[in-house]
Order: sequence, then structure tokens, then C-alpha cells
Amino acid sequence: MLVDGRCSIYEHRPQTCRSYDCRVFSAAGIEAGDKGKELIDQRVRRWRFIHPDECDRKEHGAVRAAAKFMREHADRFPDGVVPGNPAQLAVLAIKVYDVFVDHADAPDSPGRARTDPAIAEAVIESLRHFDIGRAV
Repeated sequence: MLVDGRCSIYEHRPQTCRSYDCRVFSAAGIEAGDKGKELIDQRVRRWRFIHPDECDRKEHGAVRAAAKFMREHADRFPDGVVPGNPAQLAVLAIKVYDVFVDHADAPDSPGRARTDPAIAEAVIESLRHFDIGRAV
């Protein structure tokens, strides 16, 4: 949302905007959601990603599939794993997208090999590996 080196949403860029990249919402296919974030949501809807190759397209689809699955199946996870905050959910989807790479095109298709509980378990394991890698 930077235009000529300035935030195009706020006259004075808030600390929050310095802490995260709002493209995370568009990447995950979700809106900022909270009241007062309508302008961010409008901008998020306009973002388009370029996928130079099939792998990039597939990975982006996996991020969206991860966010969608976690939002729709939050009850499959232990309390506190799936955040209610849209920004945190989008970041979590990026952390665990690898679980959805092979299923990003049709995560809800009948006959899929994995069950919802198995997917939730794989998400938790992927998050553990991500967090361990960041701690090192």
C-alpha cells in the first residue's frame, strides 16, 4: 500500500502497519475484517498476484486453502491454535501452507485422501516444525 514511499491508506502510518504487510490478507484470501478496516479491505480486494510458474500458483492456492480450512474447521484444533484475528489467521496460513500444496486446487473435493482430523493434525505438526525452525 506504499505509494511514493508513503502509506496510501493512512496519512500517518500507524505502528501496526510497520509491523506487518497487509498483502498477507490478500494472499490468504481473507479480509482485515474488523470495523474501521473497510479501506484496507477495499485495497486488499484489488490486489492481484503474479505467478511466474505453476509452483508459485500452487503455493498461493495452498495458502488460501489453509486459511479457508482453518476458518471453517476451527473446532478441529485445540483451543488457541486457530486465531480469531484475521491478520494472525493469514500469517498462520502462510506458516502451514505446505500441508495444502498437494490439495490446493480441490481442498473440499469428495474422495480426498485425508480426513479433516488428519489435516488438522498435519497443520499442527507443520506449525511445530515452523516454530522450531524459527527458534534455532
